[in-house]
Amino acid sequence: MLILTLAYAIMQGIYSDAGPIPASIESRAIASCDGLNNQRSIWGIVWSCLSTIFLCTWVAVHPNVHFRPEKRDQRRLEKWLWDPLHGFVTYNLVLFLWALLVPEYILAWAVRQYWKAGEISKKVPGWTRSHGFFIIMGGFHLFRLPADAPSTPFPLESEESCDFVAPTGLHLRGAEVPVCPFKFEDFPVEILEAIAPTATELKDRGKSDSLTKIIVLVQTLWFVAQCIVRGIQHLPLTELEVVTLAYAMLNLFIYAFWWDKPRNVECPVRVYKTSTAIHKESGKEADIWFLDDFFDWVEMVINYTTGRQDRRVTLSKNCSVPMFWSGRIGDQGLGLAGLGPSILGAAFGAIHCISWSSEFPSLIELILWRISCISMIAIPFQVVTVCAWWTGGEKDETWYDSLLASIAIISMGLLALSAWLYVAARIATLAIAFTALRSLPPAAFITVDWTTFIPHI
Repeated sequence: MLILTLAYAIMQGIYSDAGPIPASIESRAIASCDGLNNQRSIWGIVWSCLSTIFLCTWVAVHPNVHFRPEKRDQRRLEKWLWDPLHGFVTYNLVLFLWALLVPEYILAWAVRQYWKAGEISKKVPGWTRSHGFFIIMGGFHLFRLPADAPSTPFPLESEESCDFVAPTGLHLRGAEVPVCPFKFEDFPVEILEAIAPTATELKDRGKSDSLTKIIVLVQTLWFVAQCIVRGIQHLPLTELEVVTLAYAMLNLFIYAFWWDKPRNVECPVRVYKTSTAIHKESGKEADIWFLDDFFDWVEMVINYTTGRQDRRVTLSKNCSVPMFWSGRIGDQGLGLAGLGPSILGAAFGAIHCISWSSEFPSLIELILWRISCISMIAIPFQVVTVCAWWTGGEKDETWYDSLLASIAIISMGLLALSAWLYVAARIATLAIAFTALRSLPPAAFITVDWTTFIPHI
């Protein structure tokens, strides 16, 4: 409620009609209605917003390696049309919808990977955070050599046994059998030092460079600057611009945490074992999902919301890392990694309150917009409560810790029951943002007067 109150106060101070509209703005509005200068079109508004949203929901997302084994003797139609279309619909499009409907979840995923990549980079000499990102995203994949392929074991200075091998003869790459992705704990550090790509090679594997990212950030910041200046000049923002402004705010943080992560890597580094070697995944065995009753489904929703679903994944049984895989992180780490994104998620909803008192085409749209705003602020705060409880580490048997535990448990229950409401609120705001374009006030078509800030133009 505090963020809601602050957002409403800011909105009243900038975008409300509490004070008289300056004569210059009124005359500019009349001029724009008459088709004179300083007018922007509705298509210009839509194009500016859609291009910015696309940058925030498609270009900004850095997916994990979506490994797909190569098929031999494929038909051209299957190779060039069906397989790419199937991958787009089942993976890229799903990620896009997640970023569109639950953008703060993408931010939380980025923070978890940033956290884990930093931990890994400190354990291998000469590694950067990009190396940590690379191994988390499924950059190393186990392949079995053909039975007749010559190989030699990796020599280790330590006494630790090793069943990794290096090919020493000729064999067909198509005869190698893909098995599963690796996680950091599956490797001796000496092998990682030998087989890992250099920092320059990692940049070459990514599909974007620093210049591309800077261009995206500049375009996003330009849109934010226009919105701020419109507020200073008492020019209204359309609901679509308000939605886009919220995306732009989160996009800046997503890009910051994923800056060192290679983007759109499709081919992992091949790591070999012989055809007879048995791969046993290191670390604690994954928990098993039991979806027998309602409470099991509630637990699953909570796990996916807070990022604990990785504890129930066995990589050795998967052909690729899961879509939102970040590695297994303890509760305290998950709490610290999720606290900031949850607060920013509430701020994301609060930005929509800029249009709290805007002129909507109908009363129903106004009511739905306000209900959606409240939902998008309140539900992320439930996640804040859970994350704050986890960050406390080990709990003492005191009344204060018991109270926090009770609040966290209640928040988990409410979160599992209200998660659908958040998605519905996001869909409602997106729909209303477009329907409200049919009836915009004349001042919404006035362009920003930059001469106020840059004289002598």
